[in-house]
Amino acid sequence: MSISIREAVVTDIQALLSLIDGYYASSPVPHTPDHEQLTTHITALVQPDNHFGGLLVAERNSQLVGFAFLYYRFDKRQLTPIVDLNDLYVDPDARRLGIARQLMTETFAWAKQHGANQVTWMTRTTNVNAQRLYDQVGVRETGWLHYGHQL
Repeated sequence: MSISIREAVVTDIQALLSLIDGYYASSPVPHTPDHEQLTTHITALVQPDNHFGGLLVAERNSQLVGFAFLYYRFDKRQLTPIVDLNDLYVDPDARRLGIARQLMTETFAWAKQHGANQVTWMTRTTNVNAQRLYDQVGVRETGWLHYGHQL
């Protein structure tokens, strides 16, 4: 079994769309993404030296089985970029093989290579499976409340 993590390229988009559909189908907040808009977004995201982030994919036996969407924001205290790990997903048939951990490790390396001083991420309080990994590779923040406003 060969597993590799690499930056996504345009030719990965069709396989990514299928994985993203699986991601949303298994979400407690289901969503049907607009594939045309998503294709445009991913095409921009995989361009070298874009200014908003990156996309890592996990490949198992030459088939995409996972992804990590990465986006920049800025730390005005340290005056360096921060990378937000926006979404991490591994296909259910490829879970328990260490792929999520590999995606996390490569996310940290990618962020460092791109000048970031930290990687941040969130998960739902109900996602206890992911929390087991996240508690091993990161420090759980306390004292903050996360808010959002839909526009």
